[in-house]
Amino acid sequence: MSTPHETSPPPETLPLPNASRADRTALGEIEAHARIRITRSIPSDVIEPDAPPVPLPMVDFRLRVMLAAGPERDRAWRHLGKLARAERGDWNLYALGAAYPKLRAQVIGLTVYRRREDAEQAHYDLAAEFLFALHRLDLDAPQVFPRLVDAAYTHASGRKKNHPPLIHDLDTLPEEHTPQSAYGNPEHDAELNEANQETVYDVLKRVVAMANTDLGRERITQTQAELIRRTYLDGEKLRAVAADLNLSEPSASKQRRRAAATIARLLRPWWADSAAAPPMQQQSAAADPPHVQAQ
Repeated sequence: MSTPHETSPPPETLPLPNASRADRTALGEIEAHARIRITRSIPSDVIEPDAPPVPLPMVDFRLRVMLAAGPERDRAWRHLGKLARAERGDWNLYALGAAYPKLRAQVIGLTVYRRREDAEQAHYDLAAEFLFALHRLDLDAPQVFPRLVDAAYTHASGRKKNHPPLIHDLDTLPEEHTPQSAYGNPEHDAELNEANQETVYDVLKRVVAMANTDLGRERITQTQAELIRRTYLDGEKLRAVAADLNLSEPSASKQRRRAAATIARLLRPWWADSAAAPPMQQQSAAADPPHVQAQ
């Protein structure tokens, strides 16, 4: 700590930062390029309207914005966003450099436990998604910068990506994995008529009987079956049904949950119980026929 009688050395005599401490990641290279190569500047009155305007290079702009209050920060990023949309090029790089500290902190969540090549790609993905957000989001709404970073992280991480449903190609299934008709006539089974339609009450009776007769399976008591039927199928309140059956509501809820789990296991796809799934799931070995087939 300097004493009052000591003078600080002039800036040109201060030691340069250690080059080994430079950020060698993709985001670090982008920030270094923006800091060294970009000559653009933004007037300081964008952040502080009452102060005399001073041109702010990227680093100075970043420091001022980080210390600014919410409205001033929104105004600054709104101004920078409009410049980037109008002229692109250097202003896009300027924006990435200004956002570097926050992006660098956010990218840690995308790179943990990843290989070096995948981690480097995550840096580029986050930078690209930030620019997409800068050119796409509403700049007039408040919290401009937090919304830009959140949108960039959301798309780069894929946390809101809608994954396509798993579809099995019946033509590629081995014959032993293909459900067979019990009548030898698939067209007959495909027709819906009074003779072959099965109501939800019939399914419940069949599954309860299966659970109580198959060796090694959990039993479903008549009380549990009635809880399932009256609350799930008839729509009655659990509290009222529990009172009729002389059960407390927590006990009735526990019994219903246990029975529902057993029924779900009996009705789930037949290959889920086997050691092998269809080829599209890239598993091997043959499976036993389904325990429960649709009627």
